[in-house]
Amino acid sequence: MKKLLSLALALVLVLGLCACSNDGQPAGDDTPGQKVDPPSAPSDQNTGTVADANKDSDIYSWIPVEDTNLSGSVRFYVPFGGDQGMNDMIAEFNEMYPNITVELNTYSNNADGNIALNTAIMAGECDVVASFEIHNLMNRLNNGLYLDLTDRVAEENISLVDNWGTEAYNVGGKTYVFPCGGLTHYVAINMTAWEAAGLGSLPTAWTWDEYIEASRAMTEYNADGSTKVYGGSNYQVITDLMDMVYQVNGCNRFYNADGTCIFDSDMVKQQIQKYIDAENEGVWFSLDAYRADNEKTWFTYTDGRVNSSVSCNLARFLRDTANYPMDFITGIAPYPTVEAGQTNYESGVNYFSFAGITRGCQDEEAAWAFVKWYSTYGSKYLTIAGHQSTWAGTDPNSLVSLIFGSEEEAAKIVDVASFKQFVGNPSNPSSYDNISYAYSELVSIWEEYVMYAFTGDMTVEDALNEAARLGNEAINAAK
Repeated sequence: MKKLLSLALALVLVLGLCACSNDGQPAGDDTPGQKVDPPSAPSDQNTGTVADANKDSDIYSWIPVEDTNLSGSVRFYVPFGGDQGMNDMIAEFNEMYPNITVELNTYSNNADGNIALNTAIMAGECDVVASFEIHNLMNRLNNGLYLDLTDRVAEENISLVDNWGTEAYNVGGKTYVFPCGGLTHYVAINMTAWEAAGLGSLPTAWTWDEYIEASRAMTEYNADGSTKVYGGSNYQVITDLMDMVYQVNGCNRFYNADGTCIFDSDMVKQQIQKYIDAENEGVWFSLDAYRADNEKTWFTYTDGRVNSSVSCNLARFLRDTANYPMDFITGIAPYPTVEAGQTNYESGVNYFSFAGITRGCQDEEAAWAFVKWYSTYGSKYLTIAGHQSTWAGTDPNSLVSLIFGSEEEAAKIVDVASFKQFVGNPSNPSSYDNISYAYSELVSIWEEYVMYAFTGDMTVEDALNEAARLGNEAINAAK
């Protein structure tokens, strides 16, 4: 009977996590399910970079515990497998803590995978969890699935700003997770095509207009005038079209400053029209083709169907020369800006994943040692999987060798200087989220209506006006 009641309770909580209409406004105390305001912006509103941390602060000595003979076990859940850097990360952790066993569990960062993870947390089957994307994090916080780390953080005098550049993900003055993982968006460029087009040096700053013009120059045509190789491509994830808001504002890609939906802003409409025009001209691979054929940018880029592409995780495929052989060097240019001269908040490492200890943790001391280490020294291994570290102590110069084996080997695959400058460099400006009302609903609305614009079923004006109307209804219902 007790087992049946436990299963029933777990089912209720899982359904609550999935149907949570406010999409993750975390509780300000330990009461699961309490709806409160979103976490507030950091006091400096956005320092701009993880590396803006106080250079005189100590961000290293607090990480190991005094007793490195500490023993125990940690069940760690993350979306990456052992061969995606996690085995190497755990092996290095065990050099310091040989008596702590870390059990790696890989979950899928999709709806079904996150439901399964929530069930495992509630069943007491995991100790440390890396949540990917703010709405998944906020759902778990709002339902009391993370342990409050505030006292531990205070006792060890850990500064989130000094270590990870922001306190934006603290809630109600409490710390539950470390914002240790992120993504950098950039443009990967086939240097053979770039040089053949006579485009000169790789840009260290450029606009979307300039990127589209370069795509035009790199496009190759068949004898009948049809496109043979597209000069460029946007990233295939539909929601990432909105990253231009991160680039301009430095925060909250779905929301205006007042918390309303930004879908119908003039900037968004103009940018979406620009992307559609590039596809219609035949110089960009189309978003509809990505969607209809389940294509990925790393497929179209590595097999030579596009000569450049916006990406955020290409490094994991570039290093896999057995499955993705290429006969050209890849150069890296920064994510384009909407206007020349703007601060590019998409050129740094933007917050994407968050590590903390679960409520059902079986061995808190071992879990605490591991979550501290993973969120700092261990987070560099995320680069092998195509993500990056947001820890200020991560040396971007070391990442090339970590990913490719050595700089000499890397030079056979990438332009090393541009790679170092624009992939996983925490000294570049970055963005954050501190609003998540109705986030999942906004994702669904955006994906549906922006595709009506791309397929020509609606004008950009009509599609994004309707998307904003529905988005604001969802936001108001969530508050």
